[in-house]
Amino acid sequence: MNFKYHAINNAGKVKNGEIEADGESTAKAEIRNRGLYLVSLREADTKQGRSARIFFSWGIRQKLPVLLARQLSSLLRGGVPLFQALSIITNQLGGDKEKEVVGFLRDAVKGGSSLSDALKAYPGIFDNLFVYSVAAGEKTGALDSILRYQADLLESRANVKGKIRAALIYPAVMVVVGTGVLLFLIGYVVPMVTKVFDRMHHKLPLPTEILMSITAFVNSYLVVLVVMMALAGFVSSQWVRRNPKGRHYWDNAVLQSPMFGTLYQMILISRFAKILGTLLKSGVHMLQSLVVVSSTMKNTIVADAVIEMSQMIERGSDLSIALRETKVFPPYVADMVSVGESSGNLEEMLDSVSEYYETNANQKIAAMTSMVEPLIIVILGAVIAFILVSILLPLFEMNKMLMK
Repeated sequence: MNFKYHAINNAGKVKNGEIEADGESTAKAEIRNRGLYLVSLREADTKQGRSARIFFSWGIRQKLPVLLARQLSSLLRGGVPLFQALSIITNQLGGDKEKEVVGFLRDAVKGGSSLSDALKAYPGIFDNLFVYSVAAGEKTGALDSILRYQADLLESRANVKGKIRAALIYPAVMVVVGTGVLLFLIGYVVPMVTKVFDRMHHKLPLPTEILMSITAFVNSYLVVLVVMMALAGFVSSQWVRRNPKGRHYWDNAVLQSPMFGTLYQMILISRFAKILGTLLKSGVHMLQSLVVVSSTMKNTIVADAVIEMSQMIERGSDLSIALRETKVFPPYVADMVSVGESSGNLEEMLDSVSEYYETNANQKIAAMTSMVEPLIIVILGAVIAFILVSILLPLFEMNKMLMK
C-alpha cells in the first residue's frame, strides 16, 4: 500500500512524501525511523481521497466539522452507538454533499474502520487537529468529551473570525463608496469644469492646477495603474507563497507592523493556547500536540517557535522554559504555564491564557474600528473639500472679474 505523509524533521522543516508499507502502522513506524515527526498520513490514490476532492466545498469545511462534533458528542454521551449516531446525523442533514460525507463515515465505521481513519479521507474538510483529537478520544474512551472540546474550539475560532469580519465591513463599505465618489468627481465632473477653465486663458489658482494635473493623470493612466498594481500584488503573493525566505520575511513584517501586529499576535497566542489545551485534554502527548499545533499556525515565525519548543521538550525541558527560550510568546504566557505545571492544571491555565488574549483581541478590534471610521471620514472629507475648493476658487475669481 502507498501512503502520503506530511511530517516535520528535526530542523523544523516540512516534509511531504510517499511511502510504501504493508499497513498504516508499518508506515508510521518507518516514518519515525527516518527521524520525522508525523503530522498526517493517508492512503494515496484511494477512492476516499478522490471523494474528498469531489465533494469538498468551502461551506462544508466551515459548517460540517462543528455540526458533526456537537451532535455526535451529544448522541455518544446519551449512550447511542457510534454507527447509529452517524446514521441519525446523516438522516438529519439537509445538503446532499454533507450527507455524502457523513454517509461515507458511517459506512466506513460499519466496515470496521475507526472514525479517525475515516476522517482522513476528507483532509479538505477535517484538518489534522480534528483527526488527531478523535484518534486520541478513541484510544482513551472519551470520544464524546473530545468531540465536545472540538466543537467549542471550532465555534470559538469561528466567532473570532466573525468579529473581525464584522468590524471590517463598515470601514470597507466607506472606503469603496468614498473611492467611487472620488472617481466619479475626477473622471466626470472635474473634466467638464476644466473645459470651462481652459477657455478662460487666465492663470488658475495653484489648487486648481494641481487638481487638473491629477485628473489628467488619472484619466490617462488609471487602467494602466490598476493593472500594474494587480500584477505587482500577484507577483508578490506568489513570491511569498513559494519562497520560504519571502514567507518568513512577510510573516515577520506582519508581526512587527505597528497596529495590526499586536492584534495578530494576540489571535495567534489565543489559538496556540486553545488548541494545545484541547489536545492535552483529549489525551494527546505533549510532544505530538506541539507538532500538530505547529501545523495549524498560519505564521511561520510562530510555527518554527513551536517546533523549537517541541525539540526542547523532547530533550527534557518544561513547556514554560521552552516558551521563555523562544522569545516569541510574552512572559505572561510562560508565567501562567509555569503555574499550571506546578499545580497540575496545565490545561485549565492554557484555557485561561486563551480567554485572556481572546478578550484583549476583541477589545483591540473594537478600539481599532472606532479609530478607523473617523479617520476614513476625515481623509475622504479632506479630499472632497480640496476638490470643491479647487473648483470654486476660479469661479470666485470669474465672479470678481464680471463684477468689475
